[in-house]
Amino acid sequence: MDDWAGSMCEVSEQQLRAALAHAHVPALMATLMHLNGNTDHFAAVQPCYQLFAEDEDGLAEADREVARELGFQALVRYRETGCQEPARPSENDITATMHYITGEPIDARHIEFLREELNLFSEDAQRVPIDSAAMDADFRVLIIGSGMSGILAAIRLQQAGIPFLIVEKNAEIGGTWYENTYPGCQVDSANHVYSYSFAANHQWPGHYSGRQDLYAYFHQIVEKYQLRPHIRFNTRVSCSRYNEKDNNWRVSLESSGVNEALDVNCIISAVGQLNVPKVPEIEGLESFSGTAFHSARWEHQHDLDGKRVIVIGTGCSAAQFVPEIAPSCGNLELFQRTPPWLLPTPEYHQKMTPEELWLFREIPHYAQWFRFFLFRTRGADGYLPLLCAEKDWQGPAGTISEGNEMMRAGLLEGLAEQVGDDPELLQKLTPDYPPGGKRPVVDDGSYVDALKRDNVQLQTIRIAKVVPEGVITSDGELHAADVIIYGTGFQADQFLTTTQVFGRGGVELVSHWGGNPHAYKGVVIPDFPNFFCLYGPNTNIVVGTSIVFLVECQMHYISGCLKLLIENKYQALDCKRDVLDSYNKQLDVLNSQRAWGSPSVESWYKNEQGRVTQNWPGTHWEFWQQTRQPDQADFHIA
Repeated sequence: MDDWAGSMCEVSEQQLRAALAHAHVPALMATLMHLNGNTDHFAAVQPCYQLFAEDEDGLAEADREVARELGFQALVRYRETGCQEPARPSENDITATMHYITGEPIDARHIEFLREELNLFSEDAQRVPIDSAAMDADFRVLIIGSGMSGILAAIRLQQAGIPFLIVEKNAEIGGTWYENTYPGCQVDSANHVYSYSFAANHQWPGHYSGRQDLYAYFHQIVEKYQLRPHIRFNTRVSCSRYNEKDNNWRVSLESSGVNEALDVNCIISAVGQLNVPKVPEIEGLESFSGTAFHSARWEHQHDLDGKRVIVIGTGCSAAQFVPEIAPSCGNLELFQRTPPWLLPTPEYHQKMTPEELWLFREIPHYAQWFRFFLFRTRGADGYLPLLCAEKDWQGPAGTISEGNEMMRAGLLEGLAEQVGDDPELLQKLTPDYPPGGKRPVVDDGSYVDALKRDNVQLQTIRIAKVVPEGVITSDGELHAADVIIYGTGFQADQFLTTTQVFGRGGVELVSHWGGNPHAYKGVVIPDFPNFFCLYGPNTNIVVGTSIVFLVECQMHYISGCLKLLIENKYQALDCKRDVLDSYNKQLDVLNSQRAWGSPSVESWYKNEQGRVTQNWPGTHWEFWQQTRQPDQADFHIA
């Protein structure tokens, strides 16, 4: 039998001690609250978290040994009971443990929000009960997209007893995790928080798992909730028109050249923000005689071994695939317009050990507390204060506050350690904008190591044009290539451009937005009744856990809107224009006070007019609070 295939009651005491040597100490100490039935043991070991600290719990090894011994003794007692589920603790003890594992007092207003995310006993408080008996017999919802957001929407509708259909343009579910297959593709949020709160996976093979494991997770969710019969694959929504007479939507579907019309009461758009590749506007792109493709549409049939490869772009995707392909390329030139900030993350490519996976599987509630630690301490809002501008700040260039200056110094120190004795490379990799101004790159050193290879050159000179032989830079030099890979991201500010949506009065949504997309709470739009967005405008997360959290909050709000419609026998709702305008005004002020809203910073977070259309500027709690339930006064209701 595999050493770590046995249950808690089957392994030896020696194995138990060996497993505890891999335990995350704060999560272990939190778990002992369940096993001991009290919080007395907290006094023995007190975590101390510090920004950029090498050891995230701030504990000396002697303290960790104390914690492991406490854990061993408690687990031996647990085994002696036959591994019976511990008695349910009081809410006071749970709250005390939440304070303990975060290392600081928690604002009393945030307890409910954090307790909900902790989800210790499968409470799933994000689920909204709806009296489906009050629903019209032909009521139906259309979900566009079967990625992370669309799957979530389907589960919530299914739980509420609301009929739905998912339309998916691809041949399979998964969204971005189906479409992006480039080498090294993986999530840049810790995996334990990049999963649904009500369906957490505690057996991720890595701390930050790859595309295949994420794809497999969403497949498992679809199978668990039996969603596949509700999905129509290889089908596009070409057009949706609101019927003001009947207060419903006429949707035009296209599949294999066959067109079909469908009437639905509501539409949930789950098409995402990052799915339309952005190809750079460079003269002569079509003239290149070699192989060229975008990283989001990787062409695996091409062998890069020994080839001269040019990569354009140095964002998150390039930082993932360049280390994977560099060793086999004959030569690789990486063209950088602006360097990203690199966030030092030593465990980025680390696999979970068999002992760690065993602990998650066998110790009661250990996995939930570990996930909560990641959510609260490493994730939710931890760095946000460092990305807020101080009024009349007169500090060094590339900073916006004292905290931001401290963050910059810490990141530069880490970068200098990675680069080593190469001042030219360090200069090329040093951003001139404040940390948080653009999307950072999570890195464990592999990206910088790839750039230090003899067959890799980081180019910072501007590309003037593409020619059949390669690219010509602004100094007139030809950089010959066999392959050009565009790692230039997505058309993030172009929401819903792959379909046409006509609302009240025949207004077309994208034209109505005019390049400046906006939605109330990122979800509802004036004059587009019963049309809801997931991962809509200003719901992207910069600092924190993962986009899954924000999407769960948005779906909670949508469920509240559906509850309002169904239980009150209403037919349609859309938010009032003045409500949206007031909301956007607040967002714009807050975004202007964040690093990513700095006038000197250009990024895909902003539209062509310089407005931040992507990002949520507040805290996790503030977003959670604003999506608790819809206020009927915010809407026009029919």
